Amino acid sequence: MIKKVLPYVIVESQSTFLKGRGILDSVLMANEVVENLRRRGRSGLCLKVDFEKAYDSVRWEFLYDMLQRMGFHYRWILWIRGCMESVFVLVLVNGSPTEEFTPSRGLRQGDPLAPFLFLVVAEGLVRLVREAVKGNLLTGLKVGRKEVVMSLLQFVDDTLFFCEDSFTNVVTLKAILRGFELASSLKINFHKSKLAGLNVLDKDIDCYTKTLNCSTMGTPFNYLGIEVGGNSRKEKFWEPVLNKLKSRLNVWKGRFLSMAGRICLVKSVITAVPLYYLSLFKASKSVCKSIISIQRRFLWGWGKDNKPISWISWKNLCKPREEGGLGIRDIRKFNVALLAKWKWRCISNEKGRWKECLESKYGT
Repeated sequence: MIKKVLPYVIVESQSTFLKGRGILDSVLMANEVVENLRRRGRSGLCLKVDFEKAYDSVRWEFLYDMLQRMGFHYRWILWIRGCMESVFVLVLVNGSPTEEFTPSRGLRQGDPLAPFLFLVVAEGLVRLVREAVKGNLLTGLKVGRKEVVMSLLQFVDDTLFFCEDSFTNVVTLKAILRGFELASSLKINFHKSKLAGLNVLDKDIDCYTKTLNCSTMGTPFNYLGIEVGGNSRKEKFWEPVLNKLKSRLNVWKGRFLSMAGRICLVKSVITAVPLYYLSLFKASKSVCKSIISIQRRFLWGWGKDNKPISWISWKNLCKPREEGGLGIRDIRKFNVALLAKWKWRCISNEKGRWKECLESKYGT
């Protein structure tokens, strides 16, 4: 029964959480929206919302109501209720435990079921925005020739709102967030929330931030750990990736590792650190040379500060082991392969909001 119900949460929810490529899809759409405004010279607003103690403040009654509205079986809802209300908590005061008591809200962090339940709660915000757009109370940003409307991007508790430059939209956003807070007890921390204006006058931005009681942020800005709205052709855009690689592959760390250890570290770091950036943007030749230089210096440095000697060409090291190489990924081919996945996903039968956005902007 559980195996039959859980896929329903993944497929039907508008949020992109728990999908393998959800984080990349969200960043891709955010970047396309910002780039579309810049190219067409249109104005728009982007609100980055911060939830205060998201998991700890979810109201259980709202969760049960959302499960019922999404069509879950009453027996499943009873199971969830039993899991939520069977918890006992005690507090240590000066090293002495207090009496046990039952909490009335919140999701247990570390529980494998908690992310699914938070996804159901976040669906309430998605439906509020959808109804506001249908009622012409909120005007989202249109992307491409088909004018695909983008008003909300959500990945767990990382939320981005997009709307046109108008005071009415700002008031509507505040009413939606306030209503969702009263219903779900997910409090919005407006002091940490940030508003960005694209082609918007400074005086209008000041008026909007005072209405929302939030701060401003410029473009480009970070979303899910990736810079949105930046120019990937410039080396400054890739500085966070290069800095992380330098910190992980410091030359002095090589003196404590054998050759096999350095090879394993080079492989793991180049696969993990720049993965998201390489999956969305094409790295220039100068950036690829900088990454290869960091790898080569760490591999042959042996903890020395002076220029190391490369005993074998890097091209041969990137060959598979069957051909006499070490199997290190070629950063340029790795970048092209990751970008080719988007083309494969576009020509496949996969459906998604990201695909509608790309087809509307660039065509099929």
